[in-house]
Amino acid sequence: MGIFSNFIGRLFGRQQMPVFFTEGHDGTRSTLSEEDAMRVATIYACVRIISEDIGTLPLHIKMRTDSGKGKVQNGHPVARLMRRPNPYMNGIDFRCALIASLELYGNAYAIVRERDKRGYATRLDLLDPRSVKPIAGEHDVYYSVADMSELVPSRDMVHIKGYAPDGIEGKSPVRMHQDLIENFINATKFSKKLYKNDLRSAAVFSLDGVLPEDAYNRVKEQLSKAWQRVNSDGTKPLILEGGTKVQTMTITPENAQFIATKLQTIDEIAAIFRVPPHKVGDWTRGTYSNNAQANLEYSTDCIRPLLVKVEEELNRKLFLESEKAEYYIDIDFRGLFRADTATRKDWYREMFYIGVFSSNDIRALEDLPAYEGGDKYYVPVNLQSADGNNQINNSNE
Repeated sequence: MGIFSNFIGRLFGRQQMPVFFTEGHDGTRSTLSEEDAMRVATIYACVRIISEDIGTLPLHIKMRTDSGKGKVQNGHPVARLMRRPNPYMNGIDFRCALIASLELYGNAYAIVRERDKRGYATRLDLLDPRSVKPIAGEHDVYYSVADMSELVPSRDMVHIKGYAPDGIEGKSPVRMHQDLIENFINATKFSKKLYKNDLRSAAVFSLDGVLPEDAYNRVKEQLSKAWQRVNSDGTKPLILEGGTKVQTMTITPENAQFIATKLQTIDEIAAIFRVPPHKVGDWTRGTYSNNAQANLEYSTDCIRPLLVKVEEELNRKLFLESEKAEYYIDIDFRGLFRADTATRKDWYREMFYIGVFSSNDIRALEDLPAYEGGDKYYVPVNLQSADGNNQINNSNE
């Protein structure tokens, strides 16, 4: 089983899914659940793409240095915790599940179950967001957990929030957009029935004249039985009496507008999760150039804000107060471009030309050994300041 199947099973497999009742825009009651929403292929794809993209990015514990470049600290207690947060999850599974919960429910919770003598967390357990309720106190936020008798203080609860107007509890995107999701589910059920009948909605049999009651009942019985006897070759031949005519009413895919409706809904759901439509199967308007731009916007508008939220919350809850100014968690955003050779190459070239990276810096990012003389930084020699007085020369030799 893959990463996504493992952690989504944990979210939905521990207990029977409850349903929530909310008022739709038309005043009707809805029983849509997150499990129902995950049966929509576009939502499943969005949650899987975002959670796996973030969960599989390299995560490092770094220490700030005088040079401004963070030094990786693989032996730090928080680094060990991030590699194995609890007995049944590794670090990737944990982060994927955390983001999946965030995208589905608007909140992701992980409780600190154990600490060592120094105060470092040694175990983080993912919680079902339906079992947790944040409560704002005068000086802190506390968490009511279904199977716990005491409130949990914020220092012992990692809480990643999605859209949270009050800053305390995130809003579920499924609940906020239940009408759109229900319409998509209903349209899918309707189209399934329609296509199962080969787009035939009904059959109309026209008879000349009025039959006696016994004849009418006999013909009705024959037609009903014949119409139901359908196999892979189609309906069996039917012999009709008395000049009976048959006419079928069909609906073409164009008239049904299923394709256009589904594509529109795919785009709307993808917009909720800030995922480009081409990533969830809608290639109707996709070209190489605009897909590349959409991927860049996905990285900056969807993934980056989530990374900042995760880093900030983990930094706040996992490090000791005495070391928060010195240590920090860095989730390497560049991992998104690992499979995109062209983008990575262009980025390295740009960073090299403006003196941000040396050759050995680039080789280190590619897990290649350094070479002698590769630590020099270069800048273009044909640049000068805006007032024209100072020209930049290569003085790194």
